[in-house]
Amino acid sequence: MEIDIKDKRIITELSLNARAPISAIARVVGLSKQVVKYRLENLEKRGIIEGYYAILNIAKLGFAYHRIFVTFMNVNKETEEEIVDFCIKHKKVGWIAQLDGDLDCGIIVFAKDVVEFSQVYDELLSKFGEHLDEKQLSVATQIHHLKHKFLLNKIDTTDLLMGGSVTEPDIDDTDYKILGVLTKSARKPLLELGNSLRLNPKVVGYRIKRMTEDSIILGYNVKLNHLMLGYSHYKVNLHLNNMSKEDLMAVIQYILQMPESIYITRAIGPYELEFEVMVRNNEEFHTLIRELRFRFARIIKNYTTFIIHHEPYINYLPIMK
Repeated sequence: MEIDIKDKRIITELSLNARAPISAIARVVGLSKQVVKYRLENLEKRGIIEGYYAILNIAKLGFAYHRIFVTFMNVNKETEEEIVDFCIKHKKVGWIAQLDGDLDCGIIVFAKDVVEFSQVYDELLSKFGEHLDEKQLSVATQIHHLKHKFLLNKIDTTDLLMGGSVTEPDIDDTDYKILGVLTKSARKPLLELGNSLRLNPKVVGYRIKRMTEDSIILGYNVKLNHLMLGYSHYKVNLHLNNMSKEDLMAVIQYILQMPESIYITRAIGPYELEFEVMVRNNEEFHTLIRELRFRFARIIKNYTTFIIHHEPYINYLPIMK
């Protein structure tokens, strides 16, 4: 679907800031509140915007970010739907994606430690092991959530950094309930949020402010149907040569400035550095990768890629399902 520059500016402003009021968005994009409201509702109605969700620093909620990437074997449409449904309903699974390329499926498990993760992994194998072939396991230690500037093709290094030491949270059941709503419906007004939880909206606002100051809530993102916009979502996994901290930061800073980039990930696993981009075609992706490899020829040993075709589910607090 084609969208004009005004819609692109609205979507870009919502990125990492999806809870911003209509009036604030209107000031930034230079449109009236009425026009922004109409355009936003139209983007939602057309299915270009699929929803809004809170980005939480799960390390501050006591969880580590475990990933499972697999290839399927002997899988039909019904079996794939069963796997997706299992993950969506599981209280430890915060993300599932259907992939194209060398891998078929990605799953993120929020677990307090490797033992808890292994329980979920064993459960998955017990239920679907005969359909899971190659498996890649890793733990993300740091994730940059980047401003979605690909629609405007501009440089903007704004990011939200998730990670750090896993710590026990200092929040109560009411805070969890608030987070549970925000991870599914981040633009819900305070009045509606308070009414749904039977809380005074001022109390809700205070608690949200406190959790934001404590970096439990990092920000709020917009969930886009990138396929309807004519974009492909690529994930690139980099194998790096032995390098200094300065070399690594140089690569990260370069990726931060790429208009196409939307995530950068450090992880313990098969790859030293990972990043994700939105591109319009294979030629655009080819050019992007060539420029990166030529610029850091001494540092980048090789790379692998796959396409994140569809993300049926994302939730930074799946325990509140």
